[in-house]
Amino acid sequence: MSLLLVTCLALLWDLALGKIDRHSVVAKYNVRRETLIDNNTTPLQVGNGNFAFNVDNTGMQGATLAASQISNEVQELDLWNGVITSTFNVAGESVTVVTQGDFESDAVTFHIESPLLESGDLAVELDFPYPPIHTTKYKYEVFAGVYDFPLNHTTSIVKGCRLDEAHIYHELQDTTYFVNLRWPVENALSLSRVEPQGSSAITAHRYTLSAASKSRHRPNTVDFTAHFSPDKRTAAFPSSIRERNAEGWHQYWNEGGFVDLTSSSNPKANELQRRIILSQYHVRVNSAAKGQSPQESGLMNNGWYGKFHMEMVVWHNAHWSTWGRQKYFDNIFPEIYETFLPSSLARAKSMGWEGARWPKMTETNTGVSSPGGVNGLLLWQQPHSMYIAELAYQASPTRATLKRWDAVLTAGADYMASYAWKNESSGHYDLGPPSYGVTENTPPKETLNLAYEIAYWRYGLDVAREWKRRLGQAIPEKWTTVAKNLAPPPQVDGLYTVYEGLNSSWWEDTKLNGDPRSLIMLQGILPDTPAVDPAIALKTADKVHEVWTDDKIRGWGRPVLAINSARIGNPERAIYHLTAYDYWIFDDAGFAVRGGDGGTPPPFMPGNAGFLYAVAYMVAGWNGSNGDSPGFPKDGTWTVKHEGLLKAL
Repeated sequence: MSLLLVTCLALLWDLALGKIDRHSVVAKYNVRRETLIDNNTTPLQVGNGNFAFNVDNTGMQGATLAASQISNEVQELDLWNGVITSTFNVAGESVTVVTQGDFESDAVTFHIESPLLESGDLAVELDFPYPPIHTTKYKYEVFAGVYDFPLNHTTSIVKGCRLDEAHIYHELQDTTYFVNLRWPVENALSLSRVEPQGSSAITAHRYTLSAASKSRHRPNTVDFTAHFSPDKRTAAFPSSIRERNAEGWHQYWNEGGFVDLTSSSNPKANELQRRIILSQYHVRVNSAAKGQSPQESGLMNNGWYGKFHMEMVVWHNAHWSTWGRQKYFDNIFPEIYETFLPSSLARAKSMGWEGARWPKMTETNTGVSSPGGVNGLLLWQQPHSMYIAELAYQASPTRATLKRWDAVLTAGADYMASYAWKNESSGHYDLGPPSYGVTENTPPKETLNLAYEIAYWRYGLDVAREWKRRLGQAIPEKWTTVAKNLAPPPQVDGLYTVYEGLNSSWWEDTKLNGDPRSLIMLQGILPDTPAVDPAIALKTADKVHEVWTDDKIRGWGRPVLAINSARIGNPERAIYHLTAYDYWIFDDAGFAVRGGDGGTPPPFMPGNAGFLYAVAYMVAGWNGSNGDSPGFPKDGTWTVKHEGLLKAL
């Protein structure tokens, strides 16, 4: 559902370098815009991870007011306080709009100042769209709603409200919700409907919010809260939200890890620091939900049909743990797996397997894996639960953690051991065919023993076995048999290859060499495992470096490469990939651009979140790494101050 609000208007501390002045570093990268944005510009946002509100230059979402009517527009996002301030002129008069979200509710609050309010020439409008038709045309739809179907849904003003509030009820077939409005009683507002009930006009669900006083002494300010909820409730006053919103952002910036590069002389340090700070803001707004992972476009638009991807949960969420913000990690895991456990057990059973087969693209209401040729054959989401569980245990190595994850890991490992089949010719357990791997670009009917997937399968089963050992429980014999007898990751000429059966000519095959990230993931993203020979993985990484050129790398490819480069002892290559600014674009608001041929509008949240994971990896290191900031070159140009980070796996 969507509502469009429209207006005319082990912790590592760098003690030797002292405590970082986080406020000054964060404030340095406030976003400031002095030109009108258009539909190709990523809007700024406020929000809390479950709910976000996107703004144009008006500080709301202006539709009635034409761009030609606005002048002297300036907009600034105050990162430290989570406040967007928008100033502009209309008809020669100034307008200021202050927009803030709320960490405690799905609400947004506005403070508007203008002489045009006093004269009655400016008012606030609220408009309710309908979800777009989900066709390929709309897969990456920038807008969350359209006004083409006014008779497909209904809105109404709830009667009998107090003087300081109003409520609008919105019904869209099976989805219903309220917009609960609240304002100071001393500055009362009046809500009215533009069109009569049942109108077929595109403005059928538009409302006006203006000063209740019709005298010549109207106030020149408007303050109100819009709180979205499934039930009618009393929203918080704007003043209350403004106070607690600022406190919440201060707490966020002061908790967990921080990286300060501002003393570095390297010319690329400033942009890298900008991306670090802005990415932390964006993941808090878009990716800090409870019980679910964000969709690829976060809370900005309805990309990927509004669903999220279970194969991407590591990229979206692992950074919460390594940046020492474990509470956000714990808000998602293991609840998301617990939610999907019943449907995943049923899915595996219907396919003839034991245990739980996790879905690919899905949502939490049904747990259904969305239809698609790839979805039923994808493998690499299966061991993610083991990877995520190890991050949880590293942060909190307690029996409570072990018990909380046990059912999830048991079901996942049961499936993995059941899915692998005994090849009587080789004596190994194989995966596929048919199967799809990380890059989804291999012929599924021929794809046997994908290198990354089979190594990850071994890692996952080993984690599940170790989990049982930690709990003092018996380890299922099938897990051990399969783990120790899995086929090795395939090789050709002393290098790992994408899947078994290829010859060395695959390196020239554009269908495969355009995105060989799965081979890079064998060392770095994948922790140490007996399945991977470090020497062969190193040679393979060097070969991939030759083949996977800058013009081909997209999405979360750069974090993969940076992490691998750090792991193999090549910090120069690692920092190159994080600072390849001509190729890896972050827009002026700090949103990562996916790039490539996907036609995906920004943001691409796995880019921002994966970037943060890579930064922590390069700064804090990983289990077994030595020295400080092992992913940064020791060339004298990088001064890396950090605090509160955890090592990666």
